[in-house]
Amino acid sequence: MGSEKIVLGSGKLYVVEFSGTIPENAVLETEENRLGYIKGGASIEYTPTFYEVKDDLGRVFKKILTEEQATLKSGILTWDLNKLNKLCNTGSITEDAVNNIRTLKIGGIGNYDGKKYVIHFLHEDPEDGDLRVTIVGSNEAGFTIAFAKDAETVVNAEFKAQPADDDGTLIILQEDIIADTTPANTKLAALTIGTKNLTPAFTPNVLTYTLATTTISESITAIVADPDATVAITVEGAAHVNGADATWEEGVNTVLITVTNGDATKTYTVTVTKS
Repeated sequence: MGSEKIVLGSGKLYVVEFSGTIPENAVLETEENRLGYIKGGASIEYTPTFYEVKDDLGRVFKKILTEEQATLKSGILTWDLNKLNKLCNTGSITEDAVNNIRTLKIGGIGNYDGKKYVIHFLHEDPEDGDLRVTIVGSNEAGFTIAFAKDAETVVNAEFKAQPADDDGTLIILQEDIIADTTPANTKLAALTIGTKNLTPAFTPNVLTYTLATTTISESITAIVADPDATVAITVEGAAHVNGADATWEEGVNTVLITVTNGDATKTYTVTVTKS
């Protein structure tokens, strides 16, 4: 069963050119592929479009999926022209080593390169596990670069997803599976033998008890604290049905109540002395 989590905070955005297959996370998540530090977080939007047909009386109905769209949006706070070039399909970049100038030219329908990119968002959470969002596509909404005297410059990008594989996958979501380290509950909630009082009085953390009786037989009832746990009872080594009467021999009778929950076990011992 998956564990629910609360996702807080932003993450990192990586972009690499798509070559037909999506690289492994370790290959994607490098400083070289990081598009820049982001501001305002990131969002993924999935929008299906359906066509519905029904007759006038509402007795015949059919619905088909006609279109799907997925968009990943994010604001890029730190960037350079090499990174900005990945946000446009008509860009060309050159570097003048003599004058130490890098130039990015954008525009020209004939310069459209048709490149697709793997856009990979990573939200890191050491407690609940990392969350990843990956699409294949390109920035088709253009971008705005605003230079303001009282605000930082953020490049807002909007990547439209295209099928990443033959199945038509638009969005790939991944979450870490965190193993449940909570110890299994192997405690009893209650333990009774007839109407007699155990010594000491029963508490879930105490495992050893004694009981004195003159009665020939008494019921043994054990109730587990965790409904996923099971209980097995033996009297002098012989299996005993929970809730049924046990017949005592004269002298000492050893009752073992073993609680099992997954791989964990706990055994309660009651020494019943019949006189």
